[in-house]
Amino acid sequence: MRYKNPLSEYDTEYEKKIAFIKDKNSGSYAYKSDGTKVKLSEVNFNTVEFIGGLWRFQDDFKYNIQLIRDREMILGKKLDYKEKTFFEYYEASTIKYNCYGPIFTKFDMVVAKYVTDMQTHWGYGNNVSEARAFLGIKLYDKYKDLIHSVACKNLRSKRKK
Repeated sequence: MRYKNPLSEYDTEYEKKIAFIKDKNSGSYAYKSDGTKVKLSEVNFNTVEFIGGLWRFQDDFKYNIQLIRDREMILGKKLDYKEKTFFEYYEASTIKYNCYGPIFTKFDMVVAKYVTDMQTHWGYGNNVSEARAFLGIKLYDKYKDLIHSVACKNLRSKRKK
């Protein structure tokens, strides 16, 4: 899959298209990550980005990128981790980009996932404990009124008397 490269010099498709057509008509080239070049007139517009003064092919990326707490991450395999929560855990990695697209070195983080009827909640950390803690805090912040109403039901009824 190809992802929009944040290093691209054009913010909008319109700007990119104008520059692409101009450079295609002037005989420019697009460069691949293996060092080869192809005439821009033979290139599909959606396969390249203009980065560092050159048109560059964006390599296919075999991983899915998931946005977790406003951070792009790659999810790996599900961890076989059992505990008394309903969380699932996955190995994960932050994502970096070079001029040919996203790159990935190793899975060095953990992501926690919790699915509700309304949405899927995520947290991440350097290990299972941190991922669980960040997800737990997020869930508490979202559902604190509900938790309080159930956890303190008897206290509230005693105060009313």
